Amino acid sequence: MSDRKLNVAIIDDEQHAIETLIYDIRESFHENIQIVFTETNPFEGARQVRLIKPDVLFLDMMMPGMSGVQLINFINDLDTIVVFTTAYPEMIKQCNAPEIPACLLKPVSTSDLEGIFSKIWNLLKR
Repeated sequence: MSDRKLNVAIIDDEQHAIETLIYDIRESFHENIQIVFTETNPFEGARQVRLIKPDVLFLDMMMPGMSGVQLINFINDLDTIVVFTTAYPEMIKQCNAPEIPACLLKPVSTSDLEGIFSKIWNLLKR
């Protein structure tokens, strides 16, 4: 890992999903990760991403009003790495699309988080 902390944001319409992900991140990666914001409203979340520009965004694929895939159209000019999350196993199939860089099934396992953060650290070292 690096000495630099990753700034992480979470957008999910379900508060319990946010809290579970925060808990899992803090339990396993507290020394390397800083949660910079969480949001249940996708429109406010998109605004916050543009303002704060986190390194990594965990983004729910299915939210009322605006899906996660629609939301990335508003932030795709930023260098933020997007990791989609979904509670629907059938949605994982969509993660092969080029506009979807990574996707995790909720509840997210610690081993999945380790894998995704390892990939992210490797990307940022380049």
